[in-house]
Amino acid sequence: MLITVKGLVLRETPVGDFDKMLTVLTAEYGKISVFARGAKKMKSPFFVSTQMFCYSEFVLRKTTDIFYINDGSLIEGFFSLRDTLEGSALASYIAEVAQDISTENTDETKLLRLTLNTLFAISRQKKPLPLVKAVFELRAVSYAGFLPRLSGCDVCGKAPLPTYFFDISSGVFFCEECYHAREKLFEDEAGRVNEEESIYAYYHTIVQISPSVFAAVIHALSVPQERIFAFSLEDDALYDFSSLCEKYLICHLERNFKTLDFYHQLL
Repeated sequence: MLITVKGLVLRETPVGDFDKMLTVLTAEYGKISVFARGAKKMKSPFFVSTQMFCYSEFVLRKTTDIFYINDGSLIEGFFSLRDTLEGSALASYIAEVAQDISTENTDETKLLRLTLNTLFAISRQKKPLPLVKAVFELRAVSYAGFLPRLSGCDVCGKAPLPTYFFDISSGVFFCEECYHAREKLFEDEAGRVNEEESIYAYYHTIVQISPSVFAAVIHALSVPQERIFAFSLEDDALYDFSSLCEKYLICHLERNFKTLDFYHQLL
């Protein structure tokens, strides 16, 4: 049976001298594995369409657990991603996260669109890379089921606040008064249980942010996809926003990414 599907190449693995195995993100089928016979040959009809970061329309033949490519035509290559090493490194990290959180036989329309919009923003070079990266991380991890609660202080309900305390592990915000009350509670507990298991772990997950960073979180998670990068932050606020989003994603996906380590080495 032949099917026609549009998909984004998240990974390409060489197989022998001329073939390769692709990991492709599609809207209808989620993450799929595609065997591309002869795709490494420059004369192959799908040499271009099967390259990393390429969004293409594929004609596929499906077997039990794998797809075989019959034809492919390029829709968008995002070739300008490779203009800078930083942009290429960030795109590789974006692709790795998308591969990690996507699943097979699942509607991944939102994640595919987010990933395409992010690659487009990187390639255009109109927005700071830390902002693009942070928005993707926050929105992607929310699609994975870890949406923060954004109603203000999670204890007393106060909002807006002059400063926010965000618990990364639980995804909730506190006002300063409620934060210090919880701080006192954990200090009291430190006298009864091992300190490393209580107060250290608690402090490790709390970050203090400004109203502008909180507003950036709201924007990144609530606006339509076509407007997710339509804002700006001052340098200090951008650093805090970027740090928060990265920590939140790493905490909830419970893994590190080699592509992220390489990206940081370039900064």
